[in-house]
Amino acid sequence: MAPRRSLLLWLYLLVRPRLVLSGRLAPDPREGERPVAGRIWMHVTETPAAQGGALIARRLVAARPELELRVSQAQDPPGEVAFPPEARQLPAPQGRRAIVRLLAQHRPDLVLLLGADLPPELIVEAGAAEIPLILADARFGAPQLRRWRFRRGMFAALMARFSRIFVEDQASAAIIARLHAPAAQVEVTGPLTEPPEPLGCSEAERVSLATLMQARPAWLATSVPQAEIAAVVGAHEAALRHAHRMLLILVPDDPASGPALAESLAAQGWSVARRNLEGEPDEDVQIFIADDPTEYGLWYRLAPVSYMGGTLRGGAAAPRAPFEAAALGSAVLHGPQAGDHAAQYARLTEARAARLVSAETGLGDAVADLIAPDKAAILAHNAWAVPSGGGGVAEALTRRILEQLETRRRDDRASARAEAR
Repeated sequence: MAPRRSLLLWLYLLVRPRLVLSGRLAPDPREGERPVAGRIWMHVTETPAAQGGALIARRLVAARPELELRVSQAQDPPGEVAFPPEARQLPAPQGRRAIVRLLAQHRPDLVLLLGADLPPELIVEAGAAEIPLILADARFGAPQLRRWRFRRGMFAALMARFSRIFVEDQASAAIIARLHAPAAQVEVTGPLTEPPEPLGCSEAERVSLATLMQARPAWLATSVPQAEIAAVVGAHEAALRHAHRMLLILVPDDPASGPALAESLAAQGWSVARRNLEGEPDEDVQIFIADDPTEYGLWYRLAPVSYMGGTLRGGAAAPRAPFEAAALGSAVLHGPQAGDHAAQYARLTEARAARLVSAETGLGDAVADLIAPDKAAILAHNAWAVPSGGGGVAEALTRRILEQLETRRRDDRASARAEAR
């Protein structure tokens, strides 16, 4: 099928340095014979898609070890992104000439773009070379709508060159439709994320503490900075009016502050115990100071509700990621200061898997409301599904990418046989 034409796209490419791909550049002799399993060029167009790209790269290499994978990134990736060592890193293509050179030298059987920042030159040149294109891990929102609103024809022409388009959510698919792009090849997959490894704990210790707590309602406040201590303690006081046996497991942001915090709370009349003093949350303890930051896996399992410290006022030195709590079935409460974990909170909110507390005065009421087993269970179930679902998305995308690659390889073999005859 001929690619959809766009005058604006033609003008855009006209002012760029021009170099026709067909026959101009010899293949890189370092590449040797064409790999039996094929070669994929993965280009990450924006930083948020780097984690998803690394995840897909690892799945592709695991599923097809003989596959050759080339990876380039438009932006410097975050330090924690780990692509498999089998993936050969390519320089980010700067301009049309570099794109043509890379396509000719590496001769990919498939170009896989990750992210919603569409590179027109790469898309057009890959299409001109009759190399299949797939777009994945793309989330289209207001920024993309503003960028392409008055260039709908150009956007539609670019999108028409993809054989498959995998977007995170229905909102992205709706924006693609609003921009008049063909929707037949669009598929909503959900977000592409690595399921977090649940934090561990001693099962014997968990059973012992759960027995000691005797099914008392309990909530956890994680990594609480000094500026939020009063708000958390006030919330606990308010929640006690609804459940007089409730226990607060309080983890201070600074573990060294445990002794002074326990002394201060005791002076206010609270019954306090400290984990680092071999204390236990027995029947009389109202606030249990868990001043060992290595035991979060234990506390998330014991507390059906977790307030993520530092999100009301900010300032936590080591704020915890909400997916930690979600992965272990603890319902997530948080304030408006999402910090470095904004993307995780956004996904939990979209899935109705977290509750936002806009002001300190509402924290106690939220705790009291969520401590009801049915409400906490619904929120916790939704929360658990969010970080756990990314692995299934990765598996599904990997299968579809390999299916497209095999289709290309099968077509190439058929063409070669036809030419031989």
